[in-house]
Amino acid sequence: MKRFEIKLLLLVALIVTTFQRPASAEINAIEVERSIRRGIAYLRKTQLDNGGWEEFNGNHPCGLTALCTLALLNAGVPKDDPAIAQAMKYLRAITVKDTYSISLQTLVYCHYGAAGDLPRIRENAQWLSKSQTTGGGWNYGRGTGRPDPSNTQFAVLALGAAQDIGVAVDPVVFQRTVNYWEKGQSDDGGWGYSIGSLSSPPTGSMTCAGIGSLVIAKGRLGESTSSVGENGIRCCGGDSDQRDPVQAGLAWLEERFQVNANTNAAQRTYFYYMYALERTGRLTGKRFFGQHDWYREGAEKLLSLQDQFQGYWSGAKNWEEPTVATSFALLFLAKGKRQVVIGDLDTNAPANPVARREWKPHPDALRQLIRHVERSWGRDLTWQSVRLENAALTDLLQTPVLLISGQDALQLADDRSEMLKQYTEQGGTILFEACGGDGCGDASAFNQSVSKLCNQWYPDAPLERLPASHPIWTADRTVKADLLPKDFWVYGVQACCRTPIFYVPKSISCRWELGDHLMKADDDEDPFRGEIEQCVRIGQNLVSYATGRELKDKLDQRLVLQASVLDRTERGTTRIAWMDVNAGGADARRALPNVASIIRNQAEVAISVPSESVGIDDKSLSEVSLLWLHGRKSFQLTAPQRAALRKFIDNGGVILGNAICGNEAFANSFRTEINAILKDAPLRSLPADHPALSTDYLGYDLSKVTIRRSIREGDGIDVLKQVGPPRLEYSQSPDGLVSVVFSPLDLSCALESTNSVQCPGYDTQDAAKIVTNIVQMILHQ
Repeated sequence: MKRFEIKLLLLVALIVTTFQRPASAEINAIEVERSIRRGIAYLRKTQLDNGGWEEFNGNHPCGLTALCTLALLNAGVPKDDPAIAQAMKYLRAITVKDTYSISLQTLVYCHYGAAGDLPRIRENAQWLSKSQTTGGGWNYGRGTGRPDPSNTQFAVLALGAAQDIGVAVDPVVFQRTVNYWEKGQSDDGGWGYSIGSLSSPPTGSMTCAGIGSLVIAKGRLGESTSSVGENGIRCCGGDSDQRDPVQAGLAWLEERFQVNANTNAAQRTYFYYMYALERTGRLTGKRFFGQHDWYREGAEKLLSLQDQFQGYWSGAKNWEEPTVATSFALLFLAKGKRQVVIGDLDTNAPANPVARREWKPHPDALRQLIRHVERSWGRDLTWQSVRLENAALTDLLQTPVLLISGQDALQLADDRSEMLKQYTEQGGTILFEACGGDGCGDASAFNQSVSKLCNQWYPDAPLERLPASHPIWTADRTVKADLLPKDFWVYGVQACCRTPIFYVPKSISCRWELGDHLMKADDDEDPFRGEIEQCVRIGQNLVSYATGRELKDKLDQRLVLQASVLDRTERGTTRIAWMDVNAGGADARRALPNVASIIRNQAEVAISVPSESVGIDDKSLSEVSLLWLHGRKSFQLTAPQRAALRKFIDNGGVILGNAICGNEAFANSFRTEINAILKDAPLRSLPADHPALSTDYLGYDLSKVTIRRSIREGDGIDVLKQVGPPRLEYSQSPDGLVSVVFSPLDLSCALESTNSVQCPGYDTQDAAKIVTNIVQMILHQ
């Protein structure tokens, strides 16, 4: 790979703006994946011939085997892998009667997902339910004994997983669990190992256990701000003066956050704590605890502790032996790095208590939505919450879709508003939802502020009702509009080739939060099931549309395209100008400055880009080397304009045209006009072996670029990818000089922001390479 090609890849990944957080350490997704693979190899090596692992002690006859199997499955080992097959055979042959073993065994069965294991899951769930103490906790399960929070959290994990796959669990069990944890919480918000004992201070691992258990139990109880009554759905999320034990626990954890030790606990439980920390971050949607990126910091620490020769982790002897520690480390690394598809954004500043209403009126909504997306996509995903006040642009871009809810008018500082606008310009998608109606008050102030904000960000693209042909209705699942709530529709702002902003005038997350109704087979007669299902489908369509099902790894550096205009004409500068022919080219006005920034930095070519479009006359074109012509509708040139362009070409200028979003009307007009101007050299297909697609002009090898296009597939839209040379057309003069290059597939939207599912064309990196090669050709042909 040539020196400047490496520089392009680095530049596209690392270009920063003033809104970016300084880069922290130096861990990346490749290193984490390598670490996971080495940990998997160690567990494979230590598996016994009978399919199990050497158990920790005689008290938990299959506990360690279940833990190792759970770690391998979450780390990506296929279900049909011989190691998994042997482990499952071993686990199915054992009947156990202790809380840890039964809980872990159940978690494995639920994750594996075999229909034949349902009776085992049901039996285990019944055993756990009957073993719960009257106080709501669990002990080791071997007769009488005092319940403890460690056994309790594993039982809750297993019962929650069982209910998620359709096994009935008595709600009384979860209610007792809630009572157990709330009663045992200390005044400062934490939990200790001996619930209610002053001699047992809160620890990091037990506080994580309390937070996670409450989230699971309350979620399975349907304890939410949404409800279904005789008269309809009520969406009364909002303010509460009551102490929230989960938030109190999170506050305790944030104040004492660390990844070097289990806070206030013996070091012998360190890896156990890290697994609990991952679970807390994932279940609560937290990416940051305070200012700490828990996954990045935790992964860095774990990688530093991994044995460099054999790939295992090891803790205290007789507590966290290598197989135990390695399993917990793998669970942290693998589950914690699940890809994020959506997040809720807290836009309220704590310094303004009047404006600080409840920003998250339906706290279980995103978890419920993600469950349905996971089923549709067939992979594990996650969500997260982001606080706007502390966020950098790269933090926002970690989340492809942001949900902003409210009743009161949005009050954004100018720099925060500008950053949200840049988030949408860089490929992010925002869903605004008004939390009014449905028994929840008036949201007209929020509606007005959203309309004003959209007009400020996109003055030429109104917020308007989206047509039935828009992918929001079909991208993943077809929405039946007649089943939607009364007075409900989806509105959007269409900018360039995508809709970066969506708006719903009634709460949609309220319906997402009621998603459990869709998991119950006996609820077919529920009169509101159809309404809930259609709103969940809109959510599924939204994330499919916004991402094209292409997600970044949690540790990947986010692409930030930084446009800059340098209108300079000193000697040696290659001047690229945009020609406006009233064909909608202004819709992607950032494309040319963006690619100019990339070319200037990676190829060290002096590029000049004027801030305004160039006139189509001899004088205006005389200082231009490359003329950029793009659009998304038909156009027609005048005779003087054709003459000026012919003279521009005769003087050595080159025209680069592309159809925004692959628009056929523009493509047909472009071909007609160029062929009229160059009757002696009409457009034709650029052969795959043309020097412009090679390194001959000090450019890139473009023999294998990725071409994307969306197709209707069943009930949704799929993005197909084809690898090969770019589909370009060109005109060449008799002396062999290329004068026109045209892409009927999209370049502009890829350079304007990240890829749109609506646009047939190239990804951002390939689009930049294509334009770079053309510039290099101009300089060298």
